[in-house]
Amino acid sequence: MRKLLILASMLAFTAPAVAATNLILNGDFEAGNTGFTTDPSYTFVAAPGPGAMVPEGTYTVSTNAANFHSSWASVTAHSGSNYLIANGAGKSDAAVWKQVVTGLTIGQNYEFTGFAVNVCCNANFGGPNASPIIIAARSGGLVNFASTGAIVNTGVWQSFKGSFVANATSVDLSIFTDINSPSGNDFGIDTLSLTAVPEPATWAMMITGFCFVGVAARRRRSAILTITA
Repeated sequence: MRKLLILASMLAFTAPAVAATNLILNGDFEAGNTGFTTDPSYTFVAAPGPGAMVPEGTYTVSTNAANFHSSWASVTAHSGSNYLIANGAGKSDAAVWKQVVTGLTIGQNYEFTGFAVNVCCNANFGGPNASPIIIAARSGGLVNFASTGAIVNTGVWQSFKGSFVANATSVDLSIFTDINSPSGNDFGIDTLSLTAVPEPATWAMMITGFCFVGVAARRRRSAILTITA
């Protein structure tokens, strides 16, 4: 019975731990401007200021969009302190974030998730920007597999999610805005994650494991009560 309990515990807890492993490096941007690259259309801005990110095609990793542009709203990170803030390049083929993720299992299904936000504009500019932003995540060139849809409301973080089946042990992930205009193209991204999706058989094994644990615990408790009586 003790061996059965140990085996059931292993089945129940091993699979979720593997599935929850985030393969994205610095997906929360807490380590700053590292772990990813951008398209040459984007230039990194380190120092804040009211006109620091006035030209299109600039980005930074910081705590608040309002510190880098006089027309941007006060928007903080989705989680933690930092997030990536960009003044869009106005090119739908220009990636603001790129990362080659390794350690994938061929044939395994993976889910890529993240959050995006519109940072334009504040009351000095006339309020929220009327131009919607669409964040698109791509894998293997220009193949879209995730999108936020239109982000209209300034300062409201919106999630995106997409999945793919790995055909190699690494994948080239990219994040773009799917608009070709520099206007209405001011945004932030945060909380990026790539995780393996458990197969149905794995979930079944996990549930079976929990059932074995419950049955074993009940039998052990009954035995103790019987002896006590």
